Amino acid sequence: MNQESVYCGWLEDSKNDGMLLSPTDALILMARVHVAAFVLILLAMSVPLQHSFGSTRTLDFFLFPDGSTHVTYSLDSDPLLPDTEVSLYGDSLENLVAEDENGFLLSTQSEKNILQVETLGSSNILINYDTYSLISKDGKIWSFEIDSPVEFNVVMPENSVIVGMSTFPIDMNVDSDRTKILLPSGPAEITYFLAVAESSQVLPPEETPVTADNDNSMMYVAGGVAVAIAAIAAIAIKMKNKPKQIVSAPQTTVVAERNEPFNIEKVLEMPDLREDDKDIIKFIHENGGSALESDLRKKFLLPRTTMWRAVKRLERHELIEITKKDQQNLIKLTNVETDKNE
Repeated sequence: MNQESVYCGWLEDSKNDGMLLSPTDALILMARVHVAAFVLILLAMSVPLQHSFGSTRTLDFFLFPDGSTHVTYSLDSDPLLPDTEVSLYGDSLENLVAEDENGFLLSTQSEKNILQVETLGSSNILINYDTYSLISKDGKIWSFEIDSPVEFNVVMPENSVIVGMSTFPIDMNVDSDRTKILLPSGPAEITYFLAVAESSQVLPPEETPVTADNDNSMMYVAGGVAVAIAAIAAIAIKMKNKPKQIVSAPQTTVVAERNEPFNIEKVLEMPDLREDDKDIIKFIHENGGSALESDLRKKFLLPRTTMWRAVKRLERHELIEITKKDQQNLIKLTNVETDKNE
């Protein structure tokens, strides 16, 4: 073997040793990389979108004489997640509205007692709705029941008298003739009855000398008060042992049943109509029997969603009709000939 042949053999061996992969091995490796990437893509697509449960900041229940409850609560949400799940209170819901921190309406979808809200980019949610399934009635005694994971406020109806509470309140005060109660988390029940509002104030009696007859009269009055208190306590105990009747939403009114011309005096005397709703009816009546929803919002300085809930309540009472006029909602009193050209 000469020197040249030895050198050529050594060069060929060096090339073979320095080559990491042959062409065949390279093709096999590339195929494996593509398969691995495809598998990773399939795994990523198979992972479901994440949802989060909103963290409740405030929770308020507003009770009304017709047995309805307006629920409003504010929750924190993760702006990076597409959806937020919210627990609902009550079975039948009406006028449900979900808004973000800027007042924009959010799309919702409910299933059983869970509300799914599309909250991508939103850090706060405001939920409002009405329900008739949180209050029951037994005779003249009403009962509000709730089980909340956080502390909450309950605003009682006007002229309501509380006869029992299942838990001790954190705070309690009266504002505008309505009692506001702050209760701790957990189950709670409040029983009450609606007192008749006094139409006139009672003047203080003139001072008279105390005699034996007066003293006996005071004893009779004190005895009557004690009997009344005992009767209320007996009613409360009896109420707990009897099945409760779920309050249903009112379907008709005096105006709708008789098909009579609109009587503003009778409407304003309806006991199951809210005072703020009466103000809206009064304004529409003074406005010729109809008004645009936008004009109502300007008059009462209410957000669009709040006014819409009020309008839907009045429609449920069959006191108004909602029609379209130039792409706007026109609110008309039922059985009223409007003075304005429509």
